[in-house]
Amino acid sequence: MMVERNMNKRIFAATATFIIFLSPLFASAAGPKFIYAGWLPFWKKQSGALDIALNLGKLNEISPFSYEVNPDGTLRDVLKINDGFWPGWLAAARDLNVKILPTVALFDGKAIHKLFSNKKLRIAHEDAIAKLVKDKNFDGIDIDYEGKLAETKPYFSLFVEGLALRLHPKKKLLSCTIEARTPLTSRLGGVPKDTRTANDYIVLNKYCDEVRIMAYDQGLIDGLLDRKKGNGTLYAPVADPDWAEKTVREALKYINPKKIMLGIPTYGYEYQVSWRDGFLEYERLRSHTFFQAMNRAEAVGAAPARNSAGEMSFAYTTSTFVNDVSSGLTWFVSSTLPASIAFSNTSTSVARFVSFSDAESAAQKIALAKKLGLRGVVFFKFDGEQDPLLWGKMK
Repeated sequence: MMVERNMNKRIFAATATFIIFLSPLFASAAGPKFIYAGWLPFWKKQSGALDIALNLGKLNEISPFSYEVNPDGTLRDVLKINDGFWPGWLAAARDLNVKILPTVALFDGKAIHKLFSNKKLRIAHEDAIAKLVKDKNFDGIDIDYEGKLAETKPYFSLFVEGLALRLHPKKKLLSCTIEARTPLTSRLGGVPKDTRTANDYIVLNKYCDEVRIMAYDQGLIDGLLDRKKGNGTLYAPVADPDWAEKTVREALKYINPKKIMLGIPTYGYEYQVSWRDGFLEYERLRSHTFFQAMNRAEAVGAAPARNSAGEMSFAYTTSTFVNDVSSGLTWFVSSTLPASIAFSNTSTSVARFVSFSDAESAAQKIALAKKLGLRGVVFFKFDGEQDPLLWGKMK
């Protein structure tokens, strides 16, 4: 079995490299004015890498996702980037002048604070990342530290500064991936009591070569859009262009547009939906790739249609009721009864709603990024399961 697996890896690497060099897009223009980038997740690295290989001439940057962080600040290579097809694949990408900016990720707010508030650990972490970039000859690094506590803000800023001071003399890029910031006056439930933030936009503008705004996972966070577009109809988008524009304009108050990359989703979510006494309850059940969403629609006999958020969506009825949905994934929105679920919620049935991204919804956001004069766009994620028509929208 080990011999067979090794042989499969060699075949994959050879096939991917062969496809890259025979691509009609082999010759990529130097100095592109608008950057296309994307994350390649480690859990779908083979299918994602092969799909990217078929379309590599469309891209300017790739971020294999991800390196993870140990409590002492050292890095954990969940990508296994020294093994299998990676070396040959990365070499072929470099030959096409596609920049390689792997992602370092940590999604635990308390762990992030513990790491960055300890000067010794923070400096060691900066050194570890800089060494990784140097040893692997990457073009730079993408840092993705999510769920940070507000009190971590000054320490995270020191980390960004320290990392930039290590990378920039070596002509390496620092890409900073951050959560989208919904304007306080648009947030569901109104302006929160605690308005502190963890990301200092002024610091990011000063030290990051690019700032990737994750303008997705909108859900029900924008109360103004919920009331405008979700009254009497189902509305829980991954990323409405109207909301994405709000988040970018918040960043543009402090960050140079030529540093901002608009994050674009290639996936969607399924919700369990019910209506009670003038309120719609949305319970997020699972994520869907484009193909999973289309297959689900076919299985339940639904026809996906473009909705008011520019995404594809459909509703259907099932007898399977899910009881253990986290309160953190449940939202209530004032609404009249949507016709699409008027007869769905009974003692024996419950409504489901799926909203997902496709090539056209991505094209809307590409157009938005160009309108706002941004550096470019970055897709989460290229896993071989996004809408195959997406590549044709990248012009």
